[in-house]
Amino acid sequence: MTRVLFVCMILGLLNAPNARAQAPDSSSNLKVYINCNYCYQDFLRTQITWANFVQDQFVSDVDLTITSLRTGSGGDEFQLQFAGKKALAGLKDTMKFSTNAINTDNEIREQLCRKVKLGLVRYAACSSTGDCLTIDSNLAKDSLDKGIGSNPEEDRWNAWVFRAGANGNVGAQKVYQSGFLNSSLSASQVKETHKLSVDVRASYSEQRYDYAGFKDTYILRSQSANVTYVHSLNEHWSAGGFAYTERSDFSNYDLYQNIAAAVEYNVFPYREAQTKSLTMVYRAGFTYYDFQEETIFNKSTDRIPSHSLTIASSFTKDWGQFSSGVEVASFLNDFDRNHLYFWCNFDVRIFKGLSASSWMGYSIQRDQVNIRLNGASQEEVLLQQQQLLTGFELNAYLGLSYRFGSIYNNVVNPRFN
Repeated sequence: MTRVLFVCMILGLLNAPNARAQAPDSSSNLKVYINCNYCYQDFLRTQITWANFVQDQFVSDVDLTITSLRTGSGGDEFQLQFAGKKALAGLKDTMKFSTNAINTDNEIREQLCRKVKLGLVRYAACSSTGDCLTIDSNLAKDSLDKGIGSNPEEDRWNAWVFRAGANGNVGAQKVYQSGFLNSSLSASQVKETHKLSVDVRASYSEQRYDYAGFKDTYILRSQSANVTYVHSLNEHWSAGGFAYTERSDFSNYDLYQNIAAAVEYNVFPYREAQTKSLTMVYRAGFTYYDFQEETIFNKSTDRIPSHSLTIASSFTKDWGQFSSGVEVASFLNDFDRNHLYFWCNFDVRIFKGLSASSWMGYSIQRDQVNIRLNGASQEEVLLQQQQLLTGFELNAYLGLSYRFGSIYNNVVNPRFN
């Protein structure tokens, strides 16, 4: 093993300053399985395009476990554990690095990405240099897909991913009992040329009250199915088709069906979406309503064409993150029925130690066609059992934080955590 490591180091020095993963095609790339709760997986996949990140641990060539612990300065100490498998069995490495409390998400993920690249070099090409190492790939396809990723040609699932899940909770005391159950099933295929997703969900909620002579049970059910297809036209344009159906006690839907088509333009190339994006989306479609109870417009069913325009931006830089957008929508058969929705979110470092974060969403609503004619009882209003008529909705959050003192305390002490 010592001889193998020595040979790898010599090869790495001979190849410095550039180490390239030699692979005849993308299907033979190093297969890496990442095990972590949250470690910017999407960013790693789109930036390290010379490796295939797999979802099945049993087919990987390298298992990468990423963990983190809070340091004394308020930052995090990341630990990366690499373990070779199959032909690479026996090769193991552990890397650590620390961030401080004033690092932004972009700075953290860039540093993490760089460490992952360095750690994978030995497994990909048996070469390892130092901090000056520049890692890229000689795959012709890489230069086209960088920032987007690519699918290996040998994938027998053809990039399809399936997920099934269920969760629930119960709570009880003398006068109040509650239960909630949620289930979901989804399938998705994401490729450079298109993405297709199917999502089915169902939920059941029950609340029981028995207090001072008042005794009642409230039940809310919902089921939904969503199909989305998006086609990549070029570096700036995309087109999509959407179908959605729902049944909801809360929204007064016995049946809600929407079919729509949309086109999107991104001012920046899509491969730069991890860092910046400015998109404009125009969407037009048709909706069928079958209401559980007659509405304030004296209708039990309705058929409405509608359209919308959405402009959204997102930027991730060393100073922090910022995103905002506005959506304007109306019925095509009645422009007075419309809504306007604006949102803004940022998490920025103003100067060393001082940071600010905010979220705000504001909407003007004039298109609520599903409100029940008979209204809601006082109990249903307080327990939020029905959607209510409103002309606006506002949600906002603002926070400031200032940290001072040592930023160099990288000691981890997990006792009594």
